[in-house]
Amino acid sequence: MTTHTLKNLQRQLTLITFCTLLAACGSDSSSDSPITGTGADEKNTDNNQLLQLNPRIQLTQGQATTKQYALTATQTLQLIQPGLYGHASVQGDIFTYQANALAQGTDHVKIAVVSSDKIETINWLIHVNKPTPRFTTVVLGDDSKNKAWQCVADAQTHQGVVWATPLQPASQTYAWGDWPPTLPAFQAQCQFTDSDGSSQACTTDRLVEYANQQSWCGRNDWRLPSSYEMKALVSEQDYALDKNQAAIDPYFFGATGFETYWLADDDGQPHSDNIAPTLDFATGRYTPLMQNKRKPKSAMLVSGVKRDTTLPSEQEQPQAEKDSFIRLDNDGQPLAKSRQDADYRDSPWRCLDDMRGLVRDNLYLRDKQFSNVYWLTPDPEDITSTTQTLSRQAGVADVIDKVNQAQFCGRQDWRLPTADELAMLLYKGEQESNYNLLYAASLNQPESGDYWVKTAADYGLYSLPSMANLQPKSTVDTDIGRVLLIATKFEQRATEDPRSVNNHAQPNFSDLRQAYASNSDYWPQPFVDNLLNYQELGPMPKPSFPNDNPYSERKVSLGEKLFFDPFLSQAGDVSCSSCHDPKLGWGDGQEVSIGHDRQRGKRNAPTIVNSAFLPTLFWDSRAATLEQQALMPIQDPVEMAESLPNLLSRLNAHPQYPVLFKQAFPGNAINADITEQQLGMALATFQRTIISNDSRFDTFVSQADNTGDTSALSDKELWGLDIFRRNGRCVNCHMGAEFTDHKMQNVGLTYYQGFYEDLGLYNVDGKPSSVGKFKTPSLRDVMNNHPWFHNGLLDTMEGVISMYSAGMADNAPFGWNKYDPTYPVLSKQIRPLNLTVKEAQALQAFLTTITAPTRQVPATRAELTLN
Repeated sequence: MTTHTLKNLQRQLTLITFCTLLAACGSDSSSDSPITGTGADEKNTDNNQLLQLNPRIQLTQGQATTKQYALTATQTLQLIQPGLYGHASVQGDIFTYQANALAQGTDHVKIAVVSSDKIETINWLIHVNKPTPRFTTVVLGDDSKNKAWQCVADAQTHQGVVWATPLQPASQTYAWGDWPPTLPAFQAQCQFTDSDGSSQACTTDRLVEYANQQSWCGRNDWRLPSSYEMKALVSEQDYALDKNQAAIDPYFFGATGFETYWLADDDGQPHSDNIAPTLDFATGRYTPLMQNKRKPKSAMLVSGVKRDTTLPSEQEQPQAEKDSFIRLDNDGQPLAKSRQDADYRDSPWRCLDDMRGLVRDNLYLRDKQFSNVYWLTPDPEDITSTTQTLSRQAGVADVIDKVNQAQFCGRQDWRLPTADELAMLLYKGEQESNYNLLYAASLNQPESGDYWVKTAADYGLYSLPSMANLQPKSTVDTDIGRVLLIATKFEQRATEDPRSVNNHAQPNFSDLRQAYASNSDYWPQPFVDNLLNYQELGPMPKPSFPNDNPYSERKVSLGEKLFFDPFLSQAGDVSCSSCHDPKLGWGDGQEVSIGHDRQRGKRNAPTIVNSAFLPTLFWDSRAATLEQQALMPIQDPVEMAESLPNLLSRLNAHPQYPVLFKQAFPGNAINADITEQQLGMALATFQRTIISNDSRFDTFVSQADNTGDTSALSDKELWGLDIFRRNGRCVNCHMGAEFTDHKMQNVGLTYYQGFYEDLGLYNVDGKPSSVGKFKTPSLRDVMNNHPWFHNGLLDTMEGVISMYSAGMADNAPFGWNKYDPTYPVLSKQIRPLNLTVKEAQALQAFLTTITAPTRQVPATRAELTLN
């Protein structure tokens, strides 16, 4: 062997090894015609024939194909890259591929014709199909666009669809809908142009219109695909980022790469008007991304029946049985959770509480009210058995009557389901031809046969467990069928006060002034639910001081010094005034307060203004007196984090406080130490002196009572007062001189079982009825103290009014929550108000009239009207 020959062989082996490792050899020429054999030998005997470098073929599972290559004496055939879904082999000049019996997908196989001076790589694209292929090509039927678009029939997506996809996606880009592609520096490219040659006609609406006009693939129902349809094309087994292969079958969608495609705007998610959803077959293949509608993107179209994923029978994936029903006993109470998945024979249940959200939503759309849905479980041993067949006129009515007399599951409202209600137990998968009964185990395996349903006009029959469509069969009097019974119950939700319905127009201000130009006893009757317990709005009284802690100026002065002194906290950096700053309305302006070691509290700091009038203290009313309340933040580990014994020891060793305490409490023995009781009394006495200044509302009440003068309030503010008392229903809780009933109410902000859960009064008294209840705050000086609510939820009064106008967060219990004795119940005083914008503005204007400038220093003895 010569040196030259040896070098040639070494070069060939090196090239073959390189190709095997990188699979990157071959020509960049365009695809050749597909080989369409059925497995018979493909022989090439013409040495002059051009070698097909990109042959394509489809095989059925288990099928084989062979091809014989015409090689010269110096050429050899080598296998470079074997297949994934079949066995590829080379023997001499024959290439063979045997598809696996269970495989499915597109296979890439590389072989090479190796000669002394070159290597020609042949890239086989082999699609292995099931006996019934998912994809087949369809003739486009538009000569002018045959080279730009292709059609692929898809037997798997929903009931079967056809796709129209571009062969050069980068040169087929469109703006979404009818939005012109006018974003700067973003140019659309498509086959449509305006008369001036611009690309503004490149919109998906124009593309859809054209495809339907030309009846692409014999169809005229082309549209943008929905998210679930595009996701159905995603093929993880084909995704190869290193080979620039998108996650989609390359045999039928070989031109599809990593470009982004428009979706139909039907995802049901709220978003801005100028953006629409897109999907790609790379990193964004499962999560639609919202894009500007004017920014050109690629498009593919789909034709065929669209799955209505809002229907339980057509959702993308049916809800799991264990998450769909609660099995109830004959009293209508849940079986123990440990028995919910048991067999009926071991742990029988009487009915099912349907807790599927999609069922709930569909009945709401139908009935405009939320419903609870129950299914009666057939028992083969009694009249609910599905082994019996009944006539509609006598048998059905008789069974339903007996079931309701027996009060199965504690109910007397069992009835036949409507056709759409029974359809909620059926489901049609992507590759199924019929709708099939779901949840047979929970329904105790009902017998096969025809089942009665109620239709709009009469009665019909559904064939269970499987039926071709959801159209009930028409019936005659002689027909018989079986029964599955349903019960539905509307949730009791609050509605607008009947007195305010259709009563939201701007009033006649002359008449309104006349109505309020008198003593408040003669004002228009308020819209309250309990008039006997109502206290009319009025001017503030003066605070009283308890007999066991009477007023003294020295006690007030001591309490004030203590209130502003961080010495009371463990770290010496937090005082009472840290959370109750007079410059911030004696609050702190934060959602929740920050305390010891920069810890974030759980509740908003309430103002101390008018705390003298509060029968209980704190949002959850855990303190009965100001003396008790004053000591609790000191000991709270999140607030001041100091123990009382340690604080008292430090106070007694302080250079000033022992003398000040003796002056404030002169009755003590000469050498007595400062006590816990004295500390609480001093702080409480100071707080009782922080009272509201007179407001414009107080002036209005006084002048209206004395002289009938209502000029202290503007027309808008006076209207706001009337709304506060009537349409706004505010005085149901915010009544009296202090604008509070001093009671505990649940306004719907419990965040039950959530991250921000706060059980309120329940943490104090442990009563299930107390969950989520918080103290009704006084609205005196309300505009000086924000954010509002116990958790500082809102920082704008517009937001507060809007929430109350909408009826707050009325989260009625659903599913397992219905059987939870501690599930929070919204106060019955909360009802939707449906205030107009002008009413909301007037109400806010009134709230400014009950807000006076915040007192910065303690009220004097004269101001407190003390002797």
